[in-house]
Amino acid sequence: MSGFNFVRPAASYLKEKLSLTTEEEEIAVFGMQLIIYALTGAVSVLAIGWLLGCFWTTLTVFMTVVVLRLPSGGAHSGSPLVCAIIGMVVTPALGKLAQMAAPFFNFFSLSLIVVLGLISSVITFSRLAPVDSPAKPITDTTHRRKLRFYSILLIFVFAVGQCWLIFNGRAFDLVWAVSLGLWWQAFSLTGSGHRFAVFTDNLLMKGGE
Repeated sequence: MSGFNFVRPAASYLKEKLSLTTEEEEIAVFGMQLIIYALTGAVSVLAIGWLLGCFWTTLTVFMTVVVLRLPSGGAHSGSPLVCAIIGMVVTPALGKLAQMAAPFFNFFSLSLIVVLGLISSVITFSRLAPVDSPAKPITDTTHRRKLRFYSILLIFVFAVGQCWLIFNGRAFDLVWAVSLGLWWQAFSLTGSGHRFAVFTDNLLMKGGE
């Protein structure tokens, strides 16, 4: 995967100009990767959604995951590139699934799914959120409690939006998109989500960068 590491020349330039140590150079490389891959990943996700004819559901999934991930954290890949690739595959796929599933559900069946999904998600987030990373552990108990509260609050905010759409009989595909984004983020908090991240790392980064 070394061909994708196009930020290293820029980091080497900074190392030379700013007299950075090797460790500082690696930090600069990782930081630039985070920014560049996040931006290109977001654009790519939406572009793929547009090509698949499900731009709005893909955008809804994307925004649901991003907003919930801010306070709740989740499984992390060891590489920003792998994170971007996972997003480019999973998010449009969920967007397309939401679009395809919506016509098969009515007011009552979709309402039931939203309620059951809300209950299971609140339980998952209450038990597991926030999930921090080894590089940035959350050691303050009060801060952890606040992040968990914000995570659960956001779940209810999304649920209110879903209920509004359902009761107005519109955009069932967006209701589904919110639920799928919520469930994907809940999955990332679990042990299975972490094992999936490790598996993807090993698969895509085989042979190293």
